[in-house]
Amino acid sequence: MFQALNQGDEHDSQYDDTVQFSPGRFRIHPTNTNTNRPPLPSPGEPDERTHLLFGIRPTKKQVQEWTHVTWKRTLILNVFPVAVVLAWCAVPFPIYDPSGTIKHFGSSAYTNVINIFHLPNHDDNPVEINFWFFLFFYYGFYNAIALLMVTKMFDLYSLNWWPKWLGGCFAYVVFWLSSLIGGVIIYLYTNLVKYNLTWVLLTFITMNMPLLVGFIVIRGQTSRIPYRFSFTLAQKTFLERQLRQSKYRMPSSYVRFLWFCFTLFIVIAAFIAGEAYTYVFLTTPEAHTGVDAFVYVYSWLATIYILDAVTEYIIESRVKSYPLQFTFKLYFFMIYFIFYRNLFARLRDPDQYILIQAASSLWVCIFYPLCMTRTVHTNLVCFLGLRKDYDEYKKQCGRSFFIRNLAENATMLGFICWICIIHYGPNYDVYPYFKFNEAGNPFDFSLTLKMSCIIWAFELASAGITRSIFRKAFKHSISKSAVKDFDEYPEMVVAMIVIIIHVLQDMLMALLNLNFKEALGSNYKP
Repeated sequence: MFQALNQGDEHDSQYDDTVQFSPGRFRIHPTNTNTNRPPLPSPGEPDERTHLLFGIRPTKKQVQEWTHVTWKRTLILNVFPVAVVLAWCAVPFPIYDPSGTIKHFGSSAYTNVINIFHLPNHDDNPVEINFWFFLFFYYGFYNAIALLMVTKMFDLYSLNWWPKWLGGCFAYVVFWLSSLIGGVIIYLYTNLVKYNLTWVLLTFITMNMPLLVGFIVIRGQTSRIPYRFSFTLAQKTFLERQLRQSKYRMPSSYVRFLWFCFTLFIVIAAFIAGEAYTYVFLTTPEAHTGVDAFVYVYSWLATIYILDAVTEYIIESRVKSYPLQFTFKLYFFMIYFIFYRNLFARLRDPDQYILIQAASSLWVCIFYPLCMTRTVHTNLVCFLGLRKDYDEYKKQCGRSFFIRNLAENATMLGFICWICIIHYGPNYDVYPYFKFNEAGNPFDFSLTLKMSCIIWAFELASAGITRSIFRKAFKHSISKSAVKDFDEYPEMVVAMIVIIIHVLQDMLMALLNLNFKEALGSNYKP
């Protein structure tokens, strides 16, 4: 019975015209036909097109100044966010001489479970760091960026369900302070403070606080608004009696928000899954071969593509927000590439680099141009029900490759710079992952740096070849298309910068050796 209704919704719009009945009259409010914008509000609903943040929304003129020139666009989207992260990780930690050999704490069963999240290559006597510096500066800044990223996602969504008394800035400060208070409680009353995953999960909870508040508010407001089903001609003919038995329905804005919450939860949880996946690979005692690294990289790549496809479908067909599509895709590409980069610090010989990079270059030069062909578009239309015309589909393929290049360059620039800063800087002892002093491993810092630069050169070359194919064979410039998107949606630029900063910080946060002085479970006694 409801299959025909769903088909009607899909053919017309995800959000039907809403009929609101009031005493003696009713009114029909049409939805917005532009799938890149939120639908117009139904009677009795607030306007979803209002924005949460105004202070960090650049104007169209500012964005044009940043993005219309290639070197400025590179500076804003690649160099600036990386520079912020490098400055953050270069600030020296207050450290103390080790007070003795650090032993694992807790019961043996508990320790065996949680140790899979503890990074390898830790020294027998790791230095002790000051917890309060970590909490208020290192973790505090990291958590502030993570929360800002989620706030920008709400802003791109144009959230109107946020309570006025809980303004954007006030809520941001409250959530941030709550996470720091949670960190103090963990430090004072638990022995989980020394595990990286503890702090990652605390940030995960912090990032989901706006989702919880928004859901509670929208649930309370929606329960007081009556809505009736609207019917197409066919539905009125065949289904009116059955559908009239269901007196109320959820407003379209509520449905959009539920889909938005679900998608944002997937996006936030993806990094947790990625870290667990990485730790399993890094903490296995045996040395990994080139085939192992190859399987690791491309199994994670497949996971990222699946998650990206699911979220893109939801955002495009249910939430209907082009800026969110753009930024979520950047987030997934950043996650993939940052894990890929840090794998370089655990490879054993140049052959492993060659195997991984050869596959990557061939993938780029063959897969993306192949996807842009009319044949692939026709098959997608015929067999998978794609509803985009060829020009729109070609733009989508180009957008995906532009975002891939952006994530590729930002993560490689960040990796090369921070291994230099950490290896030669004051924080050498608190990042044992980048010490490159593993016994029996000839692949030292200089060789890792050299091979990483060579890989980056190959990536730039393969990207240049692919862009040239796009221009000559398909008459499409991905940079010009991206600039048009920035002009139309200037609010995306700040969100993209924050995403890049957050993902880079997240990896460094996961690789930090958390051995706090005077922490519960430490051998140090004042």
